[in-house]
Amino acid sequence: MRIGLLFQPRIKASEAHARRVQERLEGRSVDAWCDSSWTVTEHSQALEGSDLVITFGGDGTLLRAARAAAPFGAACVGVNYGRLGFLTEFDPDEFDAQLDRVVDGGSWLEERVLLDWTHHANGVESTAGLAAADVVVGRGRIARVVEIEVRINGVVLTTYMADGVIVATPTGTTGYVQAANGPVLHPEVRDLVINPIVPFLTPSNAIVVGHDVRVELFVYTTHEATLSIDGQTDHLVASGDKIVCQASEHVARFARFRERDYFYATLAEKLRWRVPRDMPRPIPDSG
Repeated sequence: MRIGLLFQPRIKASEAHARRVQERLEGRSVDAWCDSSWTVTEHSQALEGSDLVITFGGDGTLLRAARAAAPFGAACVGVNYGRLGFLTEFDPDEFDAQLDRVVDGGSWLEERVLLDWTHHANGVESTAGLAAADVVVGRGRIARVVEIEVRINGVVLTTYMADGVIVATPTGTTGYVQAANGPVLHPEVRDLVINPIVPFLTPSNAIVVGHDVRVELFVYTTHEATLSIDGQTDHLVASGDKIVCQASEHVARFARFRERDYFYATLAEKLRWRVPRDMPRPIPDSG
């Protein structure tokens, strides 16, 4: 078995923890490698032949690992050194006791949609990659709206005049999309969400589309715009540029050790949807 250990380089405790786990794995004759999550991409040869990638960081570190591991078919599991920990599986203080269970395969596999995206500048593809949560096209440093024409399978849907537009996987709907008043999709759903950000005098509705569609975003601006991938990498976008998004042939794989219906409990807890109930409840009839 080959296991990768990825740490968040800004969190010293996460690296120390990853190095300790590497020593334990090697003591069990497991082929283990350890690296910064910032240096591993979907082109990293270290991932080739890996069965599992364990991340020591937050949700962002796990998303970065999921993108990189997807072309190699490796599953990912996260130890939470971040704030929210919506996607991660273990807290740091419980993980060491669970390591044998992780290595011995006591998990079930969750597969989630990834996005293929391409940025076309001057009619030519300039950059491309994978997104695990969302692709966001929005305004630059100046607080002015941009115009973004949205086409689905070549059909013009609308032109948003807004701070930006989000194209999200179900994974991304618990992040930026729900913050922008969009819908939350269960991770097993294969659909995508197109969601405007603070639209002005244009439609404010989000739209859910099938996973087999091609979404094109045409950007028009008198200043600058940006393309952001999973909130981690960004690219400058010029007026007239086009961004194309569609579901990838690759999927993000997560090793889960919780119950299969964990999502709803996590949703209520992490997003603080369980509000106090003040109105009196009827007393059940004992007769």
